[in-house]
Amino acid sequence: MTTVVITGARGYIGRALARRLASEGHALRLVSRSSDAPHIEAGHNARIDYCEADLRDPRVWSQLLSDVDAVVHLSSRTDLRAAEADPQGDEDHNIAPVRALVEAAATPVIVIFASTVTIAGANPRVPVDETAPDQPCSVYDRHKLECETILSEATKRGDLRACSLRLSNVYGYGGASINANRGVLNAMLKRALAGESLRLFGDGAYIRDFTHLDDVVDAFRLAIGEPRVYAGRHYVIATGRGATLAEAYKLIAEAAHEHTGRRSEIHRVAEPRELQPIEKRNFVGNSCLFRELTGWHPRFDLRAGIRDYFVRAMSHPAMALER
Repeated sequence: MTTVVITGARGYIGRALARRLASEGHALRLVSRSSDAPHIEAGHNARIDYCEADLRDPRVWSQLLSDVDAVVHLSSRTDLRAAEADPQGDEDHNIAPVRALVEAAATPVIVIFASTVTIAGANPRVPVDETAPDQPCSVYDRHKLECETILSEATKRGDLRACSLRLSNVYGYGGASINANRGVLNAMLKRALAGESLRLFGDGAYIRDFTHLDDVVDAFRLAIGEPRVYAGRHYVIATGRGATLAEAYKLIAEAAHEHTGRRSEIHRVAEPRELQPIEKRNFVGNSCLFRELTGWHPRFDLRAGIRDYFVRAMSHPAMALER
């Protein structure tokens, strides 16, 4: 049985990963900045501890890392606009905990860091793989890259063993993101579930590589058990298939009508002036390296993932609509 620390346990990915690992019998330490982390049903007599912690303190990390096999570090402030408005505050939320983790690591603990494909910048050559140049154009992305660098250097020194998973746009049934500025597809799925209209900026021609939450959880699960990935490098986690926002919205509207009987109109509105360059990107990922090392592959294409949302949401509407 593996003992895993999950930071950001209240978050969208954190909750889904905790549920999966608990169902498989792993011992978990679920860490959050607040005490209202949702309780997870344990399977196979798994032990689950809930911890409220300030991860900027190395002493806190020293306690969390005691007798632990792996850390999945999901905790971060993910608000793009908040980071631009307050870079120092974003550094305090996102970089300081990683520095404290490295300082506290007394043994080469495994660390899996949740990063982002947007480090490749607003105009990457697609498909993007691990050889693509890093061209972060936002405070948030620069700070994610700095965290990756800190963990990579610590791995080279032998202080710990780390890898970073650069996630593309994550969507799917499992509750809403805490950050209202993230998860555009889930926001539209929620609106369609309620029979509301879908607001599409401009012509919706920007391309995204949408990755289902269950597939992202699988990526973290497989990384935990694969020693070859802990070389301090990053891996792209994406489906390899792009869809325009307009195409994605159309799939949502069609699936909503199929499963709820209600029609959601797609209303096109002008792009807000405050859109950041990274929000106007086109992106498709290439995850061949991670697949080769771990056997991971995405099980959901976009159409299947959207249909899965409605099937599961119709059975458990409270979770689909929770905030």
